[in-house]
Amino acid sequence: MAVHTRILSVLAAFSTERPNLTLSEISRLTGLPKGTAHRIVTQLVDWGALERDERHYVIGLKMFEIGTLAPRAYRHRSRILPFLEEAAAATGADVMLAVLDKDQAVLVEHLVGRRAVALAAGLGERLPLHASGVGHVMLAFGPAELLNLVCSRPLTPVTSRTITDPAELRAVVARVREAGVAVVPHSMVPGTVSVAAPIFAERHALAGVMLFVAPVARTNTALFAKTALRISHRISAALCAAES
Repeated sequence: MAVHTRILSVLAAFSTERPNLTLSEISRLTGLPKGTAHRIVTQLVDWGALERDERHYVIGLKMFEIGTLAPRAYRHRSRILPFLEEAAAATGADVMLAVLDKDQAVLVEHLVGRRAVALAAGLGERLPLHASGVGHVMLAFGPAELLNLVCSRPLTPVTSRTITDPAELRAVVARVREAGVAVVPHSMVPGTVSVAAPIFAERHALAGVMLFVAPVARTNTALFAKTALRISHRISAALCAAES
């Protein structure tokens, strides 16, 4: 069996009925020797096509970027989508949902608003954490070590307003943590403002970030921030209730 056929057979072993597989199950379903299956799975994990959850393997977010199984991997999407639709109707802004993948934000949902606005990234694409409102929220409410990791690397500017000083980034993240919402004008695209708020699941774990993007000149940012907080709190309550 050719190498690419073996790799495809491993990916094809996953389905909506079998979203989590052990190495033994992958070996059995594909007919590959366990050693061969282990080598392929390790390569797929390194590349991001698979992720390991304790003793199981699951489809990784990298697969979302190439348009295959990753949308199904985000298990909260169906519960969150009605709230995003409500937010889009209330604000007229582009409304997006992002999740954290290692040290980047990945956009997994996008509802187009009534206002024409340029976007820094589209569905399935990634945003740097230091240069975006959604990233500031992830740094404020994500894993404790994430901010140190980002600040240990060069903060590459995206626009002239990008934060490139680690001390300044830490101060901004602290303010976001206190306010519960990030309001960032001209962060990734000049002339736009992004308003981002965290979504929590059970045990106050960060499940995602809701993001509004609109033209800065025609946006009441204080009202957008209140709306983002209100709807994100309702989403978090719904997720926690569903998991209790």
